[in-house]
Amino acid sequence: MAAALALVLCLAITPVLADSSPGGDGGGDLAAAQQALAQAQLQAQQARNQVVEAAGQLDNARAQLAEAQAQLTALQGKITSLDAEVTSDQAEVSRLDGEIQRDKQQLAAFLRASYESGGSQTTIEYLVDAKSISDLVARVNEVSHVANAGNVVVDQINAEEQQEQRVLAATVEARSQAQAAEQQEATQEVIIANDEANDAELLAEDQATASAADDATTTAQNQYDLVSEYESEYADAAEALALARADDTLFQPIAGPLFTEDTDLTLPSGENAQTIDSFLAGTALAGLGATYMQAEKTYGVSALYLVAHSIEESAWGTSAIAQSDNNLFGYGADDSDPAGDASRFPSFAACILYVAQQVQEKYLAQEGEYYHGPTLRGMNVDYASDPLWAAKIAAIARTIPLPGS
Repeated sequence: MAAALALVLCLAITPVLADSSPGGDGGGDLAAAQQALAQAQLQAQQARNQVVEAAGQLDNARAQLAEAQAQLTALQGKITSLDAEVTSDQAEVSRLDGEIQRDKQQLAAFLRASYESGGSQTTIEYLVDAKSISDLVARVNEVSHVANAGNVVVDQINAEEQQEQRVLAATVEARSQAQAAEQQEATQEVIIANDEANDAELLAEDQATASAADDATTTAQNQYDLVSEYESEYADAAEALALARADDTLFQPIAGPLFTEDTDLTLPSGENAQTIDSFLAGTALAGLGATYMQAEKTYGVSALYLVAHSIEESAWGTSAIAQSDNNLFGYGADDSDPAGDASRFPSFAACILYVAQQVQEKYLAQEGEYYHGPTLRGMNVDYASDPLWAAKIAAIARTIPLPGS
């Protein structure tokens, strides 16, 4: 497997797979990742359903708003038409009022003239002055006709005035009702617009939830893929490690510009104390650059490897064993009781020098009892139960800067 993946597994997945030794619950990790993926996919689907529902509600609100706006426009047109009718009716009423006033004035003038010229006496004289019965009847009919005509004119004037008043009142009432409907429709339009805004906000929230759910699904899928790949790689590495132990395999170093599992750990690393101190500044391992370089010079063990190994095993010097026992390498610890079996040292510096000596004598020297080649791959045979231990150390080492880089 590529070294870059090993670094990702080391820095990102290791906390998830805390028990990666043979016999650990690797299958449980894969099952947990599968469960997390399934849950994330379910949540994402639910979020997408909510988005569809919210979008439908928003479309419905927009349709209602469009309908309300159309109704409001129609009402405004009706009100405009009624305004014109009211204006026309008011003009007609005003015209009739003028005619009524003129007719009343003419009638009043006629009556005054009649009474001023003798009133009813004149009428009687007109009737008495008849020459014959037929002339009298004709004159009676004439006087009656004149009186009736006056009454008809007055009644007609009054009827027309009342009718126009009724028409005007009906038009004014219709306009009042239309205006009230317009105001109500305007209020309803605001209500619908508010609902539309709420639906838009809910849609945005649901879209954000769906996006987050999709992100969670992607994360879960990536985690599952990494765990699955790690499980596969772990199984392959464990099988290779078991074969190496059974066959007492020797792993020869392979030269190259990059630090790998096959780099010769007995060669000078090219590091110096200043570069290491700059790299470790602000961590619990700060200030140990000179000690790492002393270990390389004294025992012939790569300082680059020692720095990477101590970071991996002690979490930058913060692990429980590092803090309680000054043990940066997990030296002496085993899977059954790492805290109880780990070796204790008076200081970090003492631990670095001692472990460098033990690594050189037991793992890197050809006569060493655990020698399988002067490489991390060779050390992995007996130093660590994790078959990916060498890949993790090499991945970390490649991130440590060299002088001038």
